[in-house]
Amino acid sequence: MSATNECILKAACKLGRNILENGGEIYRVEETINFFLEAYGIFDAQIFAIPATIIVTIEEDGKPMTMVERVKGSSINLDKLSKFNDLSRRACRDKLPVESVMQEIEKIRSEKPYSFFMSLMSFGFTAFFFCLFWKGDLRDALVAFVCGLSTKYCLEFMSRGKTNIFFSNAVSSAVIAYIAILCVNLGLAHHYDKIIIGAIMSLVPGVAITNIMRDIIAGDVITGTTKLAEVLLTALAIAVGIALAMSTVIFFGGGL
Repeated sequence: MSATNECILKAACKLGRNILENGGEIYRVEETINFFLEAYGIFDAQIFAIPATIIVTIEEDGKPMTMVERVKGSSINLDKLSKFNDLSRRACRDKLPVESVMQEIEKIRSEKPYSFFMSLMSFGFTAFFFCLFWKGDLRDALVAFVCGLSTKYCLEFMSRGKTNIFFSNAVSSAVIAYIAILCVNLGLAHHYDKIIIGAIMSLVPGVAITNIMRDIIAGDVITGTTKLAEVLLTALAIAVGIALAMSTVIFFGGGL
C-alpha cells in the first residue's frame, strides 16, 4: 500500500472515529468514510463500524489492507459533530490535501469545550424550565435550578475519578432527590416529584434514544441493541439513585 493511500485511509478512519465519538450515527460514520475514500480514488472499501470499533479494509494491488480505530468512549457534542461533517463534505467536494484534512481534524479535536460556568448554567436552566413544563410552580423551579447545578458538580467530580456512567448517574440522581425532598420538608418548595422529574432531564439520554431508532431503521441492529443496553443502564442508574434516596428518607425520617 503506497504512502498516499495509507494517509488517505488513516484520514478517513480518523474522520469516522471523531464523528462517532461526538454522537454521530453508525450509518453516518460508514457513509462518511466511504464517500471520503471514493473522493480520493479508493473504491470498493469494506467498512464495518460499531460503537467501540471501526474497521476499514481496502485493496492495493490485489492485497487486502486493513486499518482499525478503537473508540473507547463517546459523548454528544453537536458543535464538533457539525464541524467534522462539514470537513468531510469540503474534503470530498474540493479534494483537499490529506495533510490539511488531518490538521483540521486535530484542530477541531483540540477545541476547548464549553466553559464550566456555561455548562453549569445549562444544567440549572434545563432543570428550571423542565420543572415548569411538568406543572411545577416557581418555587419548585428554583429548587430544581439548584438541583441542576448540583448535578453538574456531581458529574464533574465523578468524572475526575473516572467513575463509570452507571455510578455517576446514580449518585447524581440521588443528590437531586435528597435536595428536592429536603427543600420540600423545609417549606422551600411544594412538589418534590416535579422537582426531581425536571432535574433528571439533564441525565436522560434523549439524543442516544433517537440515534438508536435511526440505527435500527437503517439496518444496524447490532449497534442499536448495543446502544439500547447502554441507555437502559443509564435509566436504571437514575432509578436506583432516586429510589435509594427516597428509601433512606422514609426509613430514617418516617416518611417523605
